[in-house]
Amino acid sequence: MLPYLSHKNFMFAQYGEALFSIPVNLEFGCPNREKDGSGGCSFCPEHGARAAQIADAKSVEEQIEKALSFAKRRYKASSFALYIQAYTGTFASLVRQKEAYENLLSLYPFRALHVGTRPDCLSEATLEYLSELNQKIDVVVELGVQTLHDTSLARMNRGHDAACSLDAIKRLHGKGLKVYAHLIIGLPNENLEMWKQSLKGLVDAGIDGIKFHNLHIIEKTDLAREYAQTPFALLNEYAYAEALMELLRYVPSTIPILRLATDTPAHELIAPKWHMAKGQFGEYIVQTMRYRGIKQGDLVESQCEESDEIPQKIDLKDGSSTLWSEIYHDYYHPKAGAYAQAETLFLKKSDLKVRLEKGDVNLLEIGFGMGYTTFKALELAQTLAKNRLHVNAIDQDRMLLQRASAIVPNALHVKMLQTLFTCKTYEDDFARIDFQNVEARYGVTLLSEKFDVIFLDPFIESNNASLVTLEFFQNLKKLLKPDGVLVASTALHVSQIGLTLAGFDVHVANDETSDIKGVVATHSTASKPLHVKEPYRDPYGVWSDKMIETLHQKRSLV
Repeated sequence: MLPYLSHKNFMFAQYGEALFSIPVNLEFGCPNREKDGSGGCSFCPEHGARAAQIADAKSVEEQIEKALSFAKRRYKASSFALYIQAYTGTFASLVRQKEAYENLLSLYPFRALHVGTRPDCLSEATLEYLSELNQKIDVVVELGVQTLHDTSLARMNRGHDAACSLDAIKRLHGKGLKVYAHLIIGLPNENLEMWKQSLKGLVDAGIDGIKFHNLHIIEKTDLAREYAQTPFALLNEYAYAEALMELLRYVPSTIPILRLATDTPAHELIAPKWHMAKGQFGEYIVQTMRYRGIKQGDLVESQCEESDEIPQKIDLKDGSSTLWSEIYHDYYHPKAGAYAQAETLFLKKSDLKVRLEKGDVNLLEIGFGMGYTTFKALELAQTLAKNRLHVNAIDQDRMLLQRASAIVPNALHVKMLQTLFTCKTYEDDFARIDFQNVEARYGVTLLSEKFDVIFLDPFIESNNASLVTLEFFQNLKKLLKPDGVLVASTALHVSQIGLTLAGFDVHVANDETSDIKGVVATHSTASKPLHVKEPYRDPYGVWSDKMIETLHQKRSLV
């Protein structure tokens, strides 16, 4: 089950099947544009966001024919909703609206009609007509709200204020019509708190659905000209995902989410240039929300406690216990034990004891997992009782902390995990641990401090290839102090190649008496010759593990 209510699942509940949108451009124009097409909202292209699959159609009949053919061929679709998409679907006389809508609805047995329009373009006559039409076919008005901040609306030359949007929603509901609101995330000078305010205003107004759009700079728009003159910050994949996931938590779980992100043709898009595909972005949102144990509406609704199954654990040789990973189909630790791996590989090979005896130690752990390595480092700091250990721990899977706390054998370890799960920070006299619940590639870009020691546990490297790429190692090198050390539990030769090319001296640290494998890396003192074999590559820091592995295999065959 998805952690949010997708529009597809909502339609299955309402219609018994998914309806595919058939976009149509009626060329009604826009009240915010001149007759020659100039003007309009600063973010809107001249064609009014006309759908790509109907771009070359010469009539509305041809638009529908092309869009139906596309949906049937690509998605095997059988049921459809007509969507008056481009420009403003109600910017015409009532007579013209009726003629256009009734003609379109006669061309195919559509099950729903979605009308895209503006808050300031809904006359009483139009509302009456749409209400009458709603008795024959399910009518939804898709309202371009974009933001509820008047300063932003004025800056984008929107032509109406927030009060107009809220009044339009109230009037539409008064006629028994459903309203899907469009909201832009990332407008200049807006921040997360402002996005929350806009969202809360829409939720309080009773919207029936929402489309999220990340701000896109599209060519030949006023916004593009403004951006070219004075560039402003835009949201990359990770930054937008963080904002979106937070916002979803304030949307009641009964409100369907129609869109997670904007979809602009690449040839029209100026910025931001994402390198994460649309489908991959959706999967990332779902996976990350599951890892964090968050859901749509969980901050505004009372949540029923879900009964967790007893974790499938195994007791290891050294007295530690580990869990089975359903994702990777393996246990999280070597058979020799989690304590043994922490002590003989990470603590010993990093000289952590010597470093703590000399002074405070700043440690970065990537792949915190069940927390065994940090726990043993914490114990060491307490035993020495001399200097402070500061651990910055990164892991995507917050829920693993909860599952691990049910099976680890040490009470202090349990306390540490439970505190990090709840508060993200654990602190005592000689240690502080800050847990960063984020995708590691993004997480390391948020760090500005330098570290004495870096622990990297990629688990099964081929399934976590993103953690052993050349580019990731290069980022870690920037975070490591000149006399620092990186210890990684990786046995892959390709990882050693990546570390070497990133500027490290690398030494294998395998335990010949057990299944504990690893490497130790320090800043290189001499330039290295280019290796013949390719490392894992991830030039944009967003490729999926599968894509990284697949491309590496292809390059290796060349």
